[in-house]
Amino acid sequence: MPLMGDPSLASVLYGASVTFDIHAATQTVAAVVPVATGKEVNMTEIVEQQKNDQMGMDSTMPRNLYLAFAGLLVLCMIISHPRFLARLFASLPSSSSSSRSKKNASVRIYPYSQQSLESLQPKREVSGGDLSQGWYLRKGRNSRIEISSPSTTPDTCSKKDPFSSASAFDEKSLSPNTLDSSSSFPSPIYYPPPHIIPLLNHLPFSSTFQFLTPLSILPSHLKSFLTLPQLYLVIGYLVLNGFALIWKSDLSPASKDKGYGSDWMRSGLVATAQIPLTVALGVRGNIIGLCVGKGYERLKVYHKIVGRVVFLASTIHGAAYMYKWTVAGKFSAYAAKPFAMWGLLAYFALVLIVVTSLPWVRKAWHGVFEICHFVGIVGLLVGLALHVAVAVPFCVAAMVIYLISIFCSLTKTRLAHAELQALPGAGTTVVTIPALKTGWRAGQHVRIRIPALGLSKAFESHPFTIASAPNGEGLVLMCKRAGDWTNSLYELAQRSSDFEDRAEGGRNQATIILEGPYGGLGNTLAPSFSSVVLIAGGSGITQSLALAQDLVSRASSGVVRARTIDLIWMVRTEDTAKPLTSTLLGLVNEAKQWEIQCLEGRRRGEKRPNPTALRVKIFVTRCPASSPLNLLPDDQIEEWKIEQDTFTLQANGGLKRQPSAADKAKYEYLCRNPSSSSTSSNWSTSTSSLAKKYNLPLSTISINPLRPNFEILLNSFVDETINTYGKMRVDPSGMLVSACGPEDMIANVRSSIRGMQAEKKVGCGGIEFEDEHFGF
Repeated sequence: MPLMGDPSLASVLYGASVTFDIHAATQTVAAVVPVATGKEVNMTEIVEQQKNDQMGMDSTMPRNLYLAFAGLLVLCMIISHPRFLARLFASLPSSSSSSRSKKNASVRIYPYSQQSLESLQPKREVSGGDLSQGWYLRKGRNSRIEISSPSTTPDTCSKKDPFSSASAFDEKSLSPNTLDSSSSFPSPIYYPPPHIIPLLNHLPFSSTFQFLTPLSILPSHLKSFLTLPQLYLVIGYLVLNGFALIWKSDLSPASKDKGYGSDWMRSGLVATAQIPLTVALGVRGNIIGLCVGKGYERLKVYHKIVGRVVFLASTIHGAAYMYKWTVAGKFSAYAAKPFAMWGLLAYFALVLIVVTSLPWVRKAWHGVFEICHFVGIVGLLVGLALHVAVAVPFCVAAMVIYLISIFCSLTKTRLAHAELQALPGAGTTVVTIPALKTGWRAGQHVRIRIPALGLSKAFESHPFTIASAPNGEGLVLMCKRAGDWTNSLYELAQRSSDFEDRAEGGRNQATIILEGPYGGLGNTLAPSFSSVVLIAGGSGITQSLALAQDLVSRASSGVVRARTIDLIWMVRTEDTAKPLTSTLLGLVNEAKQWEIQCLEGRRRGEKRPNPTALRVKIFVTRCPASSPLNLLPDDQIEEWKIEQDTFTLQANGGLKRQPSAADKAKYEYLCRNPSSSSTSSNWSTSTSSLAKKYNLPLSTISINPLRPNFEILLNSFVDETINTYGKMRVDPSGMLVSACGPEDMIANVRSSIRGMQAEKKVGCGGIEFEDEHFGF
């Protein structure tokens, strides 16, 4: 150091032109030394500052995570926003409907005449949104017009079928001397709701990727039927969580010259922040489902995914801290502190929820699953709130969401008197509640509790799809025997003191607790589609039957756009379908009568809307192709033939060539045995074209052996829709395919739609698929 301050040495090293100021150098060295000493002195403050910055980053991460989740929710809302607006538009009452609502629902006309009937018909308006329906079950009343004379009393509706609808007139109450057949139904007063194509359908290759389920090829315990759009949403959620866990998170051990280090608090905060989201996705009063137009049962898969992320992050948090304490030799000291004990309580409560949520545990002991879920969520929230103060707001938010859901469930709960009827051939219990007639939408479900089943099963809540359409003769449920609870319900229905009821399988009465309605199609408006295909497997007929009945009963009001409604029902044996055969025949006959009225009106030159036909096809899967099917009684088949022949003569009136006996035989054969023909790929088109040729209604019912080929059936329905609307020079408004039943059947239907040619999907206006699996 002394040599560096020697001027002579500087001139030798740097030359004579360089001068060296020893005074300035001394000041520089003197200034450097205090700075170096200051760094050593202030290192503790620097480390503390780094620690505060790290903790500040951790504390703001939950807020940023929720902002990202809100962005995902807004994106989902934007996708469903146009369809919700269409539903809202079709639900708003106009001035004319508001004035009609102030009038009495039952109007008497003295004397009745065709002019009086026409004077009652207001100007047509758009309807069918049903946004005010589907929230609460109500008693309701039959809103219908009674047409009678001052000197006579109108006949009351004598319908005893719980599946029947009160929207159509009872023809026995109309006088044949003053009203012709065209007055059996009121003139249409509504237009169908607008059909909005989903935004996802405008993306390239949307007709394929919306029906693709990549995870369905995994083993059964890992299998999932998430479509690609749903998978994209899940992947985005997982990416956000991964980013929140690792962004600027220092996991290396702390040291003297480095900040906080070992940042295992971040994983705990990420898990804690998502507990309100997990609760919000799992409760029945689902605010997220309300925003996106989906029921809680449609969001259960996201509830499972978020719950597993919370469990994974909590496991990382707890295991890392235990390892950290063990390495430092302070595990006993930290474990004895209150915050650690409350944290362990919260984690064990979470483990209880996860273990009892395993599929085989939930299926074998459903009651234990529900009790452990409730105990676990209470223990989790209490333990977390006492574990760290930063978790208190999230625990309070989760508790508030849970309490609001309980309040909403209580407001939807009804105590009602039910009639139980056991169907021995089908192994099903029919639960009828005559007092509840309205308040739900077709396709929704309720959860029921029956105290008469005993203390152990009295408070078990089980979901069942409503099998009857609203505004009919009552709410009907069909509970198939599939476990201990449904077996007990079936045995309860068999306990009848009436000998005749016991001979039919059993009939009893009980007080039940209903909660609902829930679920349904959401913002998807079935009346807005040009064609509707309902596919059911076994007891899945409940959803399809309710949708078919609702569309058929409302077709005469003009709110239904669909020209054809095809109901495909797969059953194992004929005994399964026998209890509902008469109901299906009556429903087909109601649709046929509406078709007859429209066709006769068009023949006379009147402006009539397109009729809505119902075609029911029952497939008995365990019946050989050569075995005879006796599901339809012979007398009903003969009556059907007579009605068809009578209408043919009335419609043609001698102006068109009458169908020959061979034509009639071919038509009847195609109606009864569409799948046995070698040209089954176009049987639907052949039947409909032959019916149109002779002005026959398209509504039919057929019984077929073996399993249906969904690819052939769906292609034929699409071709028929394209041809029908092509002749009318009108663009079709899409096809709705709804499937309810086993997972394999739903997967088969989905793959059939995915394999269809893209040109056909575009030509029919797009195909939308709604599925509902067995179980919850």
